Amino acid sequence: MQKSIFIALFSLVLIAGCEQSNDQQPGQTKDTVKSEPTSAQAQPKAPELKVIKEDISDSSLYKEPRIQFIWDAPPNREDGKDEVWSMSLNGDELRQVASHEELICDEDGRTGQNGTTVVPSPNNRYLAYAWSPFGPKYLRCILDLKTRKTIVVADSVGIPSFNWSQDSRFLYFLDGRAVKKYDLKTNKLSDYPHRFGTPMYLYENDTKVFARDNQSLKIYDFKSGKVLKEWDAGQGLSHTFFQGSPSNQKFTYISFKDSNKMGIYTFKNPLEPIYQFRLPSITLIGPKGKFLYMYNISKGLSWMDKIHIETDKVIKLPFLPKPGKKRYRIFNLTIYNNKRSI
Repeated sequence: MQKSIFIALFSLVLIAGCEQSNDQQPGQTKDTVKSEPTSAQAQPKAPELKVIKEDISDSSLYKEPRIQFIWDAPPNREDGKDEVWSMSLNGDELRQVASHEELICDEDGRTGQNGTTVVPSPNNRYLAYAWSPFGPKYLRCILDLKTRKTIVVADSVGIPSFNWSQDSRFLYFLDGRAVKKYDLKTNKLSDYPHRFGTPMYLYENDTKVFARDNQSLKIYDFKSGKVLKEWDAGQGLSHTFFQGSPSNQKFTYISFKDSNKMGIYTFKNPLEPIYQFRLPSITLIGPKGKFLYMYNISKGLSWMDKIHIETDKVIKLPFLPKPGKKRYRIFNLTIYNNKRSI
């Protein structure tokens, strides 16, 4: 899809633990505009960064969900190397999940960089991520947060679409159009017998897949590979702008009718938005589609707005600490479900 749109390459997904089930019906849309902080909109000052290591054996970690993200050029590093961090749903209580050194999974210890995606397992013990120590290739890696050891699962060109099974035993990911399956119990990699589009989102207890396939959106039966439903968008669809949230069966994408907007769509009705907002915005959605979160950068400051999509009420979360380098980016905000690690 050819669109002259500037969108920063941030991948964001959040889940707000206190949301209640109250979905809007397709066709009901609203607009909102990203705002900048002003004196009339007082926000807490950015806190001084204290590097606190996240301990997955700490039971307090699972009292409520936390936000996990890749931090490019975190304030604690003069070299600006990527790390994985987490924060509370209020935007504070920052903790280091994995240092850059712990993420290095190349056997020669080459430093490399993240592939702007880190996906935690449902039991919160493992991180699946892409790592590029050389050329265009990306290693498919898993970091065990309990043993602090890395596993190199495979290597290939491009950044894959990672999907964990609900029991956290299997990791599925794309290699081109082929789907690979890695078994953490046996440490074996195999080919999954069916192909899906990209990106793919495994949901409903590992029974269904929602995916983009050229200009179509499809729901598949995961076990048989059969197409259950299909929608023709009438135009080519870029996988770059998809950000799905399998837990609530929703995703964000550029508006099919107005390329200056993005929308929240459901897997069951993926062509009609339940909410729309203007570009450019870096966004994420709550589990029931009740809240929209916008990640903002302005004048060297970073923060998130939490927007109630029915009332348009905006809650500003605290500024994040200033970076040590000029560039400042956060990628791939995901969520810990409040399930204790094993």
